[in-house]
Amino acid sequence: MPAGQPLTLLWPAERGNVASSRLGDEAIADLQLDSVIRAIVGTDAPSGRLAARERFAWQVLMELLWEPEVIAHRQALLSDLLDHPDLRQNLEGVLNALEALGEVQHGGRYTPHVPPSLERVARRLADLELLVDVVTRLTDALRGTPLQSTGFRSLAAALGELRDSPEFAALERELPGLRARLASVRSITVGVNLGPDLAPESATILDIASTPVEGRRALLARLLSRTSGDEGLTPLQRGERSPLSRPNELVRDLRNLLGQVVAPIDAALARYARMSTDLVRQLGAELALLLGAARLIERLRGAGLPMCAPECMPMEERRAELADAYDLVLAVSQPPDTERIVTNDIRFDAHAGRVWVLTGPNRGGKTTFVRAIGLAQLLCQAGLLVPAQSARLSPVDAIYTHFPSREQTRPGLGRLDVEAERLASIFRQATPRSLILLNEALSGTSALEALDLARGVVRGLRLLGARAVYVTHLHELAASVDDINVTTPGEGTVASLIADSSEDGTDGASVVRRRTYRILASPPSGVSFAAEIAEQHGISYAQLAELLHKRDLA
Repeated sequence: MPAGQPLTLLWPAERGNVASSRLGDEAIADLQLDSVIRAIVGTDAPSGRLAARERFAWQVLMELLWEPEVIAHRQALLSDLLDHPDLRQNLEGVLNALEALGEVQHGGRYTPHVPPSLERVARRLADLELLVDVVTRLTDALRGTPLQSTGFRSLAAALGELRDSPEFAALERELPGLRARLASVRSITVGVNLGPDLAPESATILDIASTPVEGRRALLARLLSRTSGDEGLTPLQRGERSPLSRPNELVRDLRNLLGQVVAPIDAALARYARMSTDLVRQLGAELALLLGAARLIERLRGAGLPMCAPECMPMEERRAELADAYDLVLAVSQPPDTERIVTNDIRFDAHAGRVWVLTGPNRGGKTTFVRAIGLAQLLCQAGLLVPAQSARLSPVDAIYTHFPSREQTRPGLGRLDVEAERLASIFRQATPRSLILLNEALSGTSALEALDLARGVVRGLRLLGARAVYVTHLHELAASVDDINVTTPGEGTVASLIADSSEDGTDGASVVRRRTYRILASPPSGVSFAAEIAEQHGISYAQLAELLHKRDLA
């Protein structure tokens, strides 16, 4: 790692400018990224620290990395954590202290003052003690593990070099003595002169002692505070309300005296001005994210769900091959419903299908399938493991989504206007290296109008050449993919996917079908389960007629 640079786990040394892009707000909401981040961060930390962990997780997961080297670098870190439970346990033990160092004011808290500031010197001493403790424990944890990742090995080397340096060794030896010297001042003895009426007239400091003073404090409180009782120096208030901050001759004498006490400590710490906590300030946030991801992976695997490190293919190939992929949002729901999770294969390439038109019954798994595609791509490009048995993916330069259930009309615009505006925005920004996920787009108009509009969108997707999925109830659209391929220029094939269902007996003259939640490459079947859903919610014609009869309205 470059000298003077903060130590990092998530980034390779000498990385320079890393190519990446930011996930858009629409994709964040449609893919329900907040659920994934909460699952990674967990709940086992104070609320303030949890908030900091969440902010950093958002920062990492919203950045789509384009470079396979950086992605592989992060995957290797997770592999080390998953392969070595003892390492993970040791790092969990030092995490809180490491995060505390990250909370230290940037640039350190030590700037020499004349006279020395008691509070500043005390804080600087505590910071350096914490730094020495963290470096020592981190070095020991990493030194005893057969590490494979470049990230952990580089960190171990940098920490080992720091710990073996003469400056660090001298600091480690001197800190206990400095702490003992600072802690030796436990009390002061104040002499108070009284007037004829026994009213306090003046006071002076007589002695500094290493043991606390016991006894009544009301008189001293009257000297140093505007109120009586136990306020004043006991308990000692800090900050602007502290008695030590009020203009008072005795207070000024006390501050000068304490400044003389801490002057030798201040001089000693000045020799270590180059030893900054900035060196490790970002390690806590990075390690918290990696440990949280490792815990989530272990939990999912324990539930029988696969998680794998994806292989990155060239971005120009615009391919994706995932075996037994599933929707991570469904997997991390509370309570988890792993028995209902059905895995599916996902494939994008120029021949099998680069643009997929997905049809099938309502509640047949179409939305979860599309979300699984987006989250797998996002997690891959964050350098994390993806929910699949195996995966090979080309990075994308952006993920665009359009889930109309989130759309709201605006004055002067109907739902179709808003949908069309969103689709136009996607086509103005997307490139052949993008991923486009459209879920029930153009459903805000009649089926006849929607079919014509949707054909134009799918033809545009083929012409663009981006990977895309178009979820729709327009079975005629899926049935026309061969005609679209013939009549529209483009490199990638448009193909049909269906949310499968199977026969499950008969009910009188009709066939009863059951959702399987399997997504298959197949021509459309035309099954929507609309009648079944209507009956579940009590809005079939027979149910509505019975209801209205009961209400004496029919």
